[in-house]
Amino acid sequence: MNLPVRAMAADNGEPDNSGTSRKDHRMIAEQANVASGESWRLSGGNAVPPALVKELRRRTDRDGLLQFAGHVAAQVATGALIGLASGSWLLVVPAVLLHGFVMALWFGPMHECTHGTAFRTRWLNQVVGWVSGFLIWRPPLYFKYRHADHHTYTQHPELDPDIVRMPATLREYVALAFGLSFWGKLFTILGRSAIGRFDAVEQSFITESERARVRDETRVFLAIYAAIVAAALATGTFDLLLLYWIVPRIAGEPFLRLIRMAEHTGAAESPDLLENTRTVRAHPLLNFLFWNMPYHAEHHLLPSLPFHALPRLHRAVAPRLAHVSTGYLAVHRTLLRQLLDRRAAAARA
Repeated sequence: MNLPVRAMAADNGEPDNSGTSRKDHRMIAEQANVASGESWRLSGGNAVPPALVKELRRRTDRDGLLQFAGHVAAQVATGALIGLASGSWLLVVPAVLLHGFVMALWFGPMHECTHGTAFRTRWLNQVVGWVSGFLIWRPPLYFKYRHADHHTYTQHPELDPDIVRMPATLREYVALAFGLSFWGKLFTILGRSAIGRFDAVEQSFITESERARVRDETRVFLAIYAAIVAAALATGTFDLLLLYWIVPRIAGEPFLRLIRMAEHTGAAESPDLLENTRTVRAHPLLNFLFWNMPYHAEHHLLPSLPFHALPRLHRAVAPRLAHVSTGYLAVHRTLLRQLLDRRAAAARA
């Protein structure tokens, strides 16, 4: 199933980065269709020929299953490396980091499945999305509705719940890159969702009729997590749970933060999808493990496209994109240079 029509007009169930107060967010959202929403008409989709759109929208179960199997194999392989490295911290630490990196990238299939584009069969999108979200402690239904607003109001200074503004200081940059506030906000969201106490921001993108479903899914996640921890404690295997899941999951998040910062940070805060989103020509292995999400501008141009069609769309629209980078290191070098240039200019003023 696709995202709601609202989102198709245009991805972190992320903690709110917009800077808009929760008290004001609902009022802003209610006014969006009349005022800001009317003026925030996303543009750029006409860069893709209609005939190509129709061709690229074809979904298959085969591509999704092969991608899923490859991701599972990569996760098992990095887990095996941890086992082989046991006994030597010099080997265990990089093995855990690699395992965590692959684990963090399960955000990719969760994201694709909430769009309903990873598979042709609806239940496969639901199952794989649920499994992926479970691995990274992110209930997919909550993410789906928050993500819809991100697509509807991409880079809107107040209404995009996932906007990550250009940091003003090196301290802010490091905090964003390493997700220093991420975990506290995520666990707060999980706690609120589990008791059905959604704040004003969340009520603006989760309809009243869906709040019970979001609450119940979060409760199921937390109940299973609690059962796994209890079983590990009872069987004396909690150290294995830490080594193969909990520590890698936390250690891998900064890699995802760096990748996700590159998607929009430093791009135009405008409704032009050719200018407000960045594509990164990443290593083929990263493209594979992140389900082609480095082709992020293409994804925003056509959110209904399956992940395997994004490279072909890139070839068609790349000349029209304002932000195409050669890699994530290049993106962050540019961001840091812009940050330092702005600070130097401010110091001279």
